[in-house]
Amino acid sequence: MTHSHGPTTSGRLALSSVIFGLNFLVQGLGGLWTGSLGLVSDSLENLNDAVVNLLALGSIRVANRREPCERWSYGWHRLEIFNTLLGSLLLMVLAGAVLFEAWSRFRHPQSIRLGWAIGFSALGLLLNLAATRVLVPSVGTRQEQDLNLRSAYLHALGDSLANLAVMAGMVVIHFSGWRWVDPLLAVAIVAFILRGALLLLRDAVDILMHRAAFDQEEAKAALLGLPGIRGVEDLRSWRVCSHLTVCTAHVIVDAERLEDTEHHQHRIEHLLAEKYGVRHLTLHFETQAMAERHQHRFVHEHEAEGHEHHHD
Repeated sequence: MTHSHGPTTSGRLALSSVIFGLNFLVQGLGGLWTGSLGLVSDSLENLNDAVVNLLALGSIRVANRREPCERWSYGWHRLEIFNTLLGSLLLMVLAGAVLFEAWSRFRHPQSIRLGWAIGFSALGLLLNLAATRVLVPSVGTRQEQDLNLRSAYLHALGDSLANLAVMAGMVVIHFSGWRWVDPLLAVAIVAFILRGALLLLRDAVDILMHRAAFDQEEAKAALLGLPGIRGVEDLRSWRVCSHLTVCTAHVIVDAERLEDTEHHQHRIEHLLAEKYGVRHLTLHFETQAMAERHQHRFVHEHEAEGHEHHHD
């Protein structure tokens, strides 16, 4: 008997992208027509969410269809990182344009069709809540651990809060006449957008620079706690993309034959997969005597000018 857990991650990302795209048009056009820069900036959040979700969806599908081969060691999984870089830079450009317009509005406030602006923002709120509902992961499935889905869900929730802020701002303007509240809201929303873009940019750069995927000293201590493990050298970890962590290590064990290392391998694989999300692991087993005959420190020097190479 099979059990259905609702839409897949790809299905949720696709449907939410459609909702975000529709909301971008609703609030963007509504903002231009009503004169509300707050609505326009809020629409950029929806555009960002739609683009990010579509890039994640496209990356997942391309990566799944392109198997690793001799030319592409990990397939096309890293395409996600380049998509993230592109999306972050695009968002910064759009945010810069809104900030420029906000500065102009501070100096020369414009009239706003307040009633219509509140109506468009309320419609945007309903659409964002619908997207949030779509992105709630199914309980008891791997979707609860999916970073793409969790990130999209949090973004949709943030968009809903931004809608509430815009509606509150329109009410304040209605009763106070402070038209500068609208560009102030736009600046606040853009600051939130830029923070998210910078965090995405930081994560992408970390992956491209092969930053360690987890606390390696902690992982070494955990591995040394396993029976029969006498040392862990040259432990390295990195992420190919947001969901694929790779790890390599030299492990010193109490064993003299290759067959004796099999149970060590199973224990190490289980620990690193469960605790640190490692999905691809390469181990080099050594005895204590083997480990003492060579050093494990990674050495890399760029070739100096005039440096001579000697070959035996």
